[in-house]
Amino acid sequence: MFGKAGFAVSGFCALSVLAGAAMAGAVPARADAVDQANFCYVYTSGGQNDKAIEACSKAIASGDLQDADLVSALINRGVAYKAEGKLDAAIGDYTQALKLVPQDALVLSNRANAYLEKGDLDAAEDDIKKSLDIDPKSAAAWYVSGEIKDAKGEPGARKDYIQALALAPDNKTYQAKVAGK
Repeated sequence: MFGKAGFAVSGFCALSVLAGAAMAGAVPARADAVDQANFCYVYTSGGQNDKAIEACSKAIASGDLQDADLVSALINRGVAYKAEGKLDAAIGDYTQALKLVPQDALVLSNRANAYLEKGDLDAAEDDIKKSLDIDPKSAAAWYVSGEIKDAKGEPGARKDYIQALALAPDNKTYQAKVAGK
């Protein structure tokens, strides 16, 4: 009996070691994906768009990111794509992020801004209205709303710029827009 019990424990220990080794192998892959996502953010923040796109793409393609990290990588890559004038790619990333977080005001505002730059003013307006419904205290969304109204030749743009400035009074862009510069 002792021999069989010893074998069972030994067999269990062997399985535990194998399972632990398999799990340990997953941790570096996930860590690498998160590292790439972090590089993606750093490069995007620093305006190094090509490096940001590369790091974000590696992180996204890994399949090892949890939803929150995946959304962040998609947003950051979208920002980098937009900065490079790759508007369809940016819109695609924001759309993919919205599948995971459909009520995210920031993603909606970013996609609205990309649609605006692309000239798809109706889509931009739809997204910015949704964004402001979710987060009416977003200065950036109010500013984008004003830009959309300006582009469409609609009244109310100045009111939106003033609202943006009221929410972020130190923002130089909003100050200049309200001052008419």
